[in-house]
Amino acid sequence: MTRTAIIAAITLVFALLPGCGGSDSESDQQASSGAAALVSADSLRAASSEGASPIYWAGEQEGTELELSQPDEDRTYVRYLTGDAAAGDERANFLTVSTYVQPNAVAVLRRQGKRSGGTIGHAPGNAIVYYDQANPSSVYLAYPGSSVEVEVYDPNFERALKLVNSGQIVAVG
Repeated sequence: MTRTAIIAAITLVFALLPGCGGSDSESDQQASSGAAALVSADSLRAASSEGASPIYWAGEQEGTELELSQPDEDRTYVRYLTGDAAAGDERANFLTVSTYVQPNAVAVLRRQGKRSGGTIGHAPGNAIVYYDQANPSSVYLAYPGSSVEVEVYDPNFERALKLVNSGQIVAVG
């Protein structure tokens, strides 16, 4: 069993113990401590307003539960869990919108776009979009003047690209 799987199993055990999980406020405390936790859209908005950097998401998605994790002040992950997935599920089967602190994010994406296979495009809001044609697993975007880079991952790359191009990836607010 990998270290991550052990940590996830321990977290699940504690979540199931009486007094160790269940309420939104306790889940929110887990998310703010870095652990993955299920949150409501309102809780995600509150977490975003408290942080130094914005948190990006794809809005509410029918048939999903929001999972928030913030392993440190520079990285935030919003996953859209489906089915019986629990917070901390290790599978890469879910839409994930990640926000990373990245000074000069637009310049960074433009440089990546100059690499072999790199593709640069534009999205609503004057965003610069980057993805690698040779290995299209995520779409990255950044806005002029912003010091964050946003990664949109979906098991279906075309869905990730469609979400970015539609302007649906926005700061939580």
